[in-house]
Parts: sequence; structure tokens; C-alpha cells
Amino acid sequence: MHAIIPVAGKGTRMRPLTWSVPKVLIRLAGNTVLGHIIDELTASGIDHITLIVGYLGDEIVEWTRMNYPDIKVDYAVQEKMDGLASAVYLAAPMTDDGQTLVVLGDTLFRVDLSLAYSEESNMIAVKKVEDPSRFGVVVLDGSSVKMLVEKPSSFVSDLAIVGVYGFSSGSVLMDAISRLIDSGTKTKGEFQLTDAMQLMLEEGRTFGCFEVDDWYDCGKPETVLETNRILLDKGTGLSAGDHSSAVIIPPVSIDEDVKIISSIVGPYVSIASGSKIQGSILSNSIIGFGTTLRNVNIHDSIIGNEADISGTAVSINAGSSCRIEI
Repeated sequence: MHAIIPVAGKGTRMRPLTWSVPKVLIRLAGNTVLGHIIDELTASGIDHITLIVGYLGDEIVEWTRMNYPDIKVDYAVQEKMDGLASAVYLAAPMTDDGQTLVVLGDTLFRVDLSLAYSEESNMIAVKKVEDPSRFGVVVLDGSSVKMLVEKPSSFVSDLAIVGVYGFSSGSVLMDAISRLIDSGTKTKGEFQLTDAMQLMLEEGRTFGCFEVDDWYDCGKPETVLETNRILLDKGTGLSAGDHSSAVIIPPVSIDEDVKIISSIVGPYVSIASGSKIQGSILSNSIIGFGTTLRNVNIHDSIIGNEADISGTAVSINAGSSCRIEI
């Protein structure tokens, strides 16, 4: 089964970290954002993934192929950021008439994905929200979708589209997007997937919806840290290695070859492999690969890969390969 994952965004709200690390490869709770998504997909039977990439796209494709060698991974490059529908349409050459999922790469979710697979109807994942004006929403007629509205200016529904879509035919989806693009119809300056689905609705294609259990944002440093806390509370991640000279306060996720010496780590800390923590206190933070922290008290922070930081108590969002002394 095929899944299309658009991951071409630059992650500007996560800078400076995303100058050198693609947003979807930021690591939290024992895996990258993209890895958490793919784990959900493969568990439901997905064996073919098409990545729609842009900035630092080669790194995303290489990471995916290296970490998921048993699934088919292909990709297309989005050179013009003109909407989600346009991004998805780049996967048309890799898409057939079979069931096809579209899953956005900037949010994590917990749901039984079998609910997205239907030969009779297209399916949309939704979640009730307090401010639907920020999202695309579905308007129901009984259990069927009556209308789709992108970021409504007045209230029509509180069922937000969360970024997981199941299409009974990938070819039918691509045909609708093609006609949307040919017509030049844009909403807020972009070709919206919501508008392509609305076109399908108007032509008699049926849509149902299913509600996700959990939906986590990974778009800003504060929401990434919040998502890390939630996933660690749920037992996601790992804590390996002998850290007898340290105090570990769960929940944490610590990769196997992390060295922790005379330090206090936790709660809500994720540390990627190759890192060394010495004489430090860490809480509510995410530490990237190969990073060294010495004699620091760090909290509420995201540190990139191969950083070297020493000093005293701070709150930092630092990009990769930086060197900081405080």
C-alpha cells in the first residue's frame, strides 16, 4: 500500500536548528518526527512511501532509506511552494489506482490507521478543536462529509482535518488535483488539497471521517518539547546503557552509546546517540547526535547535532555544529 508524505517545508519557525537539520529529522522520544510517522504507517501495512522533498531533501531520503530498508522509498522534489495539492500531485507518476494515503510530515498522531482504508469511500482524519479558523474543516451530513472548508472565517464546524487522508483510488485523487491546478483555482494563494477533495465531493465521490486519538504539533520549539513530554509519558522511546555515575529521573529517552557522567538527567529529556553529558543538569530538553555538554544546567531547550556547550544555567535553542561557552 502507498503513502505520500509531503516534507518540503523549510521549518522556519524551528530556526536556527533547521538551517542544518530538516524539521522532520529532529529527534524526540527515541526517533525522528518522520520516523514516528513511518512507524505508524508500516505497522498498518504501508510498504511504499513517496516523499515530497525540498530543502535538505537528500538528507531526508537518505535517512529514510537507511532506516527503513524493507520498504520502497521514492521521492519528488517540490521546487515551488504553491500549496499542498501541488505537492501531492508531484507523486502522480508513482501513484496507481489502488488505495493511497496522504500523511503530512509535521504532525504526529495516534490512530488505528485501518480506519483510513476503505474501498467504498475516501476517509479523512479529524479532531475537534477550539479554534477551527486555523484549519481545514469537514462539515458532516450524518456520518458522511457534506463539505470541506479551508480555514473558515466564520464557524461551520469544529472538526479539524489533522493531515491524514485515505483515498480509495490514487488515480482519482491525482485527476482531481490536475483539474484543480489547470483551472488555476487557489485559496489564500495556494492550491489546496481541501479544494481538490471538495471537487471530488461535488462530482459524487463519497468521503467519511474518523477521529484520531491523539494529535501532536511539531512546528515550533515549544510544541516539539511538549510533544516530547507527552510521548515520553506514554512510554515512547528507550533508555539504554549503564549510567551508574548519574541520576536519571524518568521519563527519559537515552540512546545506547550516550555517556552520562556525574550528571542529573530528567525528567523529559531525549538524548541521541554519540552524545556525552558531564557534570550537568538537564530537564525538559532534546539533545541531538554527537553533542557534548559540560558543567551546564540546561532546561526547556533543543540542542542540535555535534554541538559543544559548557557553562551555567540557560535555556537554549541551538543549531547544529555550534560552540557555546557561558
